[in-house]
Amino acid sequence: RWRRGAGRHGPRLRGPRRLDARQPVTLVVRAPFTAHVTPLSEVPDPVFASGVVGDGCALLPLVATECLTVHAPVNGVVTKLKPHAAIVTSTSGVSILIHLGIDTVSLHGLGFAALVQEGDVVAAGDPLIHWDLTPVRDAGLSPCVPLIAVSPPGTAVSLEAPPGQVPVLSPLFTA
Repeated sequence: RWRRGAGRHGPRLRGPRRLDARQPVTLVVRAPFTAHVTPLSEVPDPVFASGVVGDGCALLPLVATECLTVHAPVNGVVTKLKPHAAIVTSTSGVSILIHLGIDTVSLHGLGFAALVQEGDVVAAGDPLIHWDLTPVRDAGLSPCVPLIAVSPPGTAVSLEAPPGQVPVLSPLFTA
């Protein structure tokens, strides 16, 4: 005999509402290369410095560095790839922009070599782009690298790394 309120396919299980039961997912964004961490407000580009693009931090390659490999800061999919920039969208839906240098689009790809393609699935630490800093420095451009949570818009960022030098893949911020 069926119990009252059991329904056709067995008893109804009642628990906390789904939205109440979910814990917020924290995404750890890691340093794509060894660098000095600086606040986003110190980026020599008003669009990045003002936070219009999104929140995050900036990285300065070490002075002695001539070439470096840029690694994926999170697990996800390479959703956009340009010679001087990449966007990796994490499995939680947060997109992270890595913009290599300021005004480096003017170099038309000189000094950049993509190691992945758009649509590739990457794990944190996988190589994305090989970057020769010589053309950037020869052109008098800034090698400052904004690392920004660009979507969803208004993504809250909590900085983990204090200003100073950090090794590759150390936590920078959570989103």
